[in-house]
Amino acid sequence: MDKVEDQPDLLISFDVAVDGDQHATVTIAGELDMSGVDPLATQVQNVLDGGVTRLTVDVGAVRFADSSAIALWVQWASVAREFELRDPPALLRRVIVAMGLDDKLGMTS
Repeated sequence: MDKVEDQPDLLISFDVAVDGDQHATVTIAGELDMSGVDPLATQVQNVLDGGVTRLTVDVGAVRFADSSAIALWVQWASVAREFELRDPPALLRRVIVAMGLDDKLGMTS
């Protein structure tokens, strides 16, 4: 019998960088779905708990994001004093605008 892996290979990469001025930049690349949300959410929650109040999320290299990703961004935007979703790809931008979340997520190009 073949061994079943506990975790699928994640198709996402991300980096969380704090600049020391209550600001963090999260850079996400690849595919962000429910299989990759938890590790990302944990790291960002750690910086928010550490006093970060301004959060920039660069999604320019995201190829796919499902509703769990968008829900996570809405959660962060509700917690951070300032939130910016930077460079969403065209399809993701259209979905966010259609959902009426472009202002909430502070989308920039």
